Amino acid sequence: MKSVFLTAKKKFLLLPIALLFFTFNGKAQSQIAKLKFEKNTIYIFNRGTKTKSGLIAEKFNSIDRFSTHVGIGFVENDQLKIYNVIDCDTSKTALVVDDLKSFICDKAYYLSVWKYQNTQQEYFKLKKICHDYTNRKVYFDFSFRLNEKDNVLYCSEFCSRVLKMINPRKFSFKPCKVRLESFYKAFLRRDELLYFPVDFFQKSKSFSKIFETNFNTEKS
Repeated sequence: MKSVFLTAKKKFLLLPIALLFFTFNGKAQSQIAKLKFEKNTIYIFNRGTKTKSGLIAEKFNSIDRFSTHVGIGFVENDQLKIYNVIDCDTSKTALVVDDLKSFICDKAYYLSVWKYQNTQQEYFKLKKICHDYTNRKVYFDFSFRLNEKDNVLYCSEFCSRVLKMINPRKFSFKPCKVRLESFYKAFLRRDELLYFPVDFFQKSKSFSKIFETNFNTEKS
């Protein structure tokens, strides 16, 4: 009887925490649902997942301590399309086209949306580039080596390359260089990493953050 009482007491004490979590999560989801995206406009999307935050965000990002993935998107036929490269089965293309809901995914706990004040010409360039990429097979670059192959890419490398193709003068982003710790040395088989972090664009004055939220904080 005592153990039943203690169990009930613990559940009662946890109830306010659970209610707070669902209230906070519901508020974030409601804000996301109300987002409106303009036509003929270029957007960058960052998301963060707990499983990768320690491996990516804390170790390799320049300023953003939450984001672990990046995609680029626009509205086409009244539908938001987010083009992003993921580490998937190599029998399929690593380039996926998401809407906002599928981009966030079940394990995401963070989202930020950035807007670029693009010209009409830049917008049409982006559409053509993204459409061209969907007609080829893209492989995820598990070695994280910057190279000239335009079909072996990781998420931020894809976005930085696309932006450079849109406007080479404005978007010639410089990669970062870091000395690797032992774990990463063993995995990547080198001492240094030259790479584009998922927040590579955030210091640019060309992009403005129009939305940011943390949610699903208990997800791993």
